[in-house]
Amino acid sequence: MSTVIAALLTTLLTSGLTSIVSHQFTIVGGAAASVLFLIFGVFSRRSKLHPLFLIGACALVILALISAEEKRSDLPGMVHLLCCYLALCALAVSSEDLIPFCRQVVVFNSLLLTGFILVQVIANPQFRSWAIWSPAGAANQMAAQINMGLPLVLLRIHDTRGQWRVAWLLLLALNCVAVICVMSRNGIGSMLIILTVYFLFNYKKLSLLLLTMIVTLLASFENLLQIPIVHQVLRRFRIVGFQPGTPRSLIWRIAFQHIEDSPWLGVGPGNAQPRLNVIDIYHCHNNIVQVAMETGLPSALIFLLITIALLLLPMRHLNSDLRLFVSALPVLAYFSYSWTGYPLGLPAGTLMLAICVNEARVQHRRQLAEQLAARVHLPVSQIQGVNEIGGKWSAAGV
Repeated sequence: MSTVIAALLTTLLTSGLTSIVSHQFTIVGGAAASVLFLIFGVFSRRSKLHPLFLIGACALVILALISAEEKRSDLPGMVHLLCCYLALCALAVSSEDLIPFCRQVVVFNSLLLTGFILVQVIANPQFRSWAIWSPAGAANQMAAQINMGLPLVLLRIHDTRGQWRVAWLLLLALNCVAVICVMSRNGIGSMLIILTVYFLFNYKKLSLLLLTMIVTLLASFENLLQIPIVHQVLRRFRIVGFQPGTPRSLIWRIAFQHIEDSPWLGVGPGNAQPRLNVIDIYHCHNNIVQVAMETGLPSALIFLLITIALLLLPMRHLNSDLRLFVSALPVLAYFSYSWTGYPLGLPAGTLMLAICVNEARVQHRRQLAEQLAARVHLPVSQIQGVNEIGGKWSAAGV
């Protein structure tokens, strides 16, 4: 029961809905919850520490403090960025004991965000960009977090039968509808990528049909645009005929100018927004560029190393079994959004990433233990000192 309550409270943070009451609480609470996640993980019996992420988070915090002192940053901006960097420490631990909590958070987060979006759509059915409101200030991030939960839902569908499978299929359908209703091109693209690679991995014949359809659509794209209803739909989703007022190239060009002027310590925590206000933008729409602009290139290099280390999770499981590969797909959903957004700016979003990554890491260690057990002819529980958690999940348990 305590795990469910903790998961529900964490979900209020990761979803950003606590910003309805106080956005500052969401920022500070996300960082505090990330630290607690690290502490509980470290002191659990079946945990593993990942030093790169702990050292990286500490280094980023120190560089941010130095930059804030040197560039005379204001207190709110400094506190916000410190919370963002501190939240990265949640990535420094993984534990099998945290699996029930993490799975519950992912499911609750998916249900809450999907329901929140669909209620808005029902109340005001305007299928256009930026019609969906997010308390945390980024509707696109809600779509990204729903996408991060899709792999868990797909695995549930794969593992369950009967009425529970129907329930998970319904949740998957609602998740996809919610992402589409946000009208985020990045979110829709990430969703399609996750679903496509799942089918490519799991259903070889269906994947061949899917690839054939994609190639056919691309080959006849110009002809499809001549159909009025198709052209109207694509315009509404900003796929064709869209001219942004402030394109990413302009934002990044201005950011690079400031990075060139202050390469080592950046412009200082919180000082990026005033410099971007000339184009009515408050962040760089890219995690790495934002880090480089605020606290300098050394900080950006550290964050880049953290990014690469996380992206290796799905890459090294390309030739593994379905569970290992799919459990690592939330990393792709997060970093797909971070290419054109700033999810690092919401510490609870970083915690959500750590919660999803925990599943992939535990499944990877489980596979290594099973391989070792097969070689030495011992039970897996005797190799790891843990009970069986891999394989098929129960139908009802989260």
